[in-house]
Amino acid sequence: MVNLKNLILAVCLVTVAVVAAVRFWPSDERAIRKQIERIETLGSKASDEKPVNSLLHARQLAELFSDPCTLQVESANFQGQYPRKQIQDRIVMVRGSYSQATVSIHDLNIIIAEKERATIRCTLRVKGEGKSQPVADVQELMAELHKINGDWLLASVTLVEVLER
Repeated sequence: MVNLKNLILAVCLVTVAVVAAVRFWPSDERAIRKQIERIETLGSKASDEKPVNSLLHARQLAELFSDPCTLQVESANFQGQYPRKQIQDRIVMVRGSYSQATVSIHDLNIIIAEKERATIRCTLRVKGEGKSQPVADVQELMAELHKINGDWLLASVTLVEVLER
């Protein structure tokens, strides 16, 4: 009887350990999701955010891009390959045009095609206060990520406007 209890306890412990290992073991998809969560966090701006913190968030956000990175914004006929420093400068400029903003990403679809390359597709929503009026923008984001030195970085980003005003 004691042996049966020990056996059942051992099986339960092994099962819990296997489930925990599978659930929490690092994977490429989890790493990509973490990078996307960082975009939401660093892209958002509190109304009382200090300029130094805004610059820090812009620098940290720019670090999520490869150097150089291809950017394309279809609604503005904007396309090119930019170094990380220019991307950071653009982020600072855009963040400066908001007094408060919330960035959220929905319907995330991740496809890891090769060991070092992945594509994502999602809906990017920005809601907040501009300098003079409320802002609400929804765009479809398509991106290619490359795994560089163990980090998944945005190598190509395309924004497609999905809602016409």
